[in-house]
Amino acid sequence: MRKVTTTTISLPKAMARRARALSRTENRTVSELFREALREYETRQRRPAARWLNEGNRSMSWKKLEASLKKISRSGKKVNLAEAVARDRLDH
Repeated sequence: MRKVTTTTISLPKAMARRARALSRTENRTVSELFREALREYETRQRRPAARWLNEGNRSMSWKKLEASLKKISRSGKKVNLAEAVARDRLDH
């Protein structure tokens, strides 16, 4: 009995080229890269933001962050939470 299944995914051509190049560079298969990416995605989805804050990464309060993001949103710019937090961490 086979313990794997084959799944077909669609990727933009440029992304598929990058995946093949990365697999060659790391001497791994494209399947290995995507399995690792899925595992990493699952891990990140299970890790709530509150846990991240409780691990000593608290330089910006949620209220301050929310106010900043609302201000950015009203300006019509795209809001990128990761960039906002990274920028705040650099400032402190």
